[in-house]
Amino acid sequence: MWIIGDIHGCFTELDKLLSSIPSNDKLLFLGDYVDRGLHSFNVIERILLEKHRSVYLLGNHEEMMIDFLKNNGDKRDHYWLHIHNGGKETLDSYSLNINSNFSDIPVSHQEFLSNLNLYYEDDNFIAVHAGIRVTEDINMENQKKEDLLWIRNEWILNEFKWTGKHIYYGHTSSYMFSENTSFKEFIRGKKSTGLDTGCVYGGYLSAVNTETLDTIQIISENALYPDES
Repeated sequence: MWIIGDIHGCFTELDKLLSSIPSNDKLLFLGDYVDRGLHSFNVIERILLEKHRSVYLLGNHEEMMIDFLKNNGDKRDHYWLHIHNGGKETLDSYSLNINSNFSDIPVSHQEFLSNLNLYYEDDNFIAVHAGIRVTEDINMENQKKEDLLWIRNEWILNEFKWTGKHIYYGHTSSYMFSENTSFKEFIRGKKSTGLDTGCVYGGYLSAVNTETLDTIQIISENALYPDES
């Protein structure tokens, strides 16, 4: 199985990466398909072509998008529209505006966004968007949704205490925690691997094979945002 890091609307890089993976190999996406990059609509269209072999996780940016589009109140000051979060770029990619609703996006995308998983676990590893809260309890069902989607420092700085399976995650770009300030390097811990290599910031879109540990990295064609995951 190939695990793919945060995409953030980087369609060209995604298409190149998927074209580099054998067509029969399974895929797992860590979330954050939308926002910041210019082609969120196209990204979701592209990964839906792979649904026969894919597991899709929910990212914090999908959660913000869903909350915004389902909110019937005043949306103008919503956190999703903050310049660093990139909601406007996603609305533009769908030809929508701040008055649009969840029902305004294609039905296939509605179904996709409504059925994303919080985590994936098999006999050898766990995949989650942001990370976990390290406790003595290694049962993932007892983790809080907010942590699975939003946790950062509390996870990365404490992951060495984790006693469960290897964790693959995204959410935090490697540039933020890399000693050599390189996007290309994963955030490697004692029991974890962070796969967000900052494609939308001018880094790479990355995938790792969980069996062979082979990696594929596609360099970004555009650096659109300052580095804030």
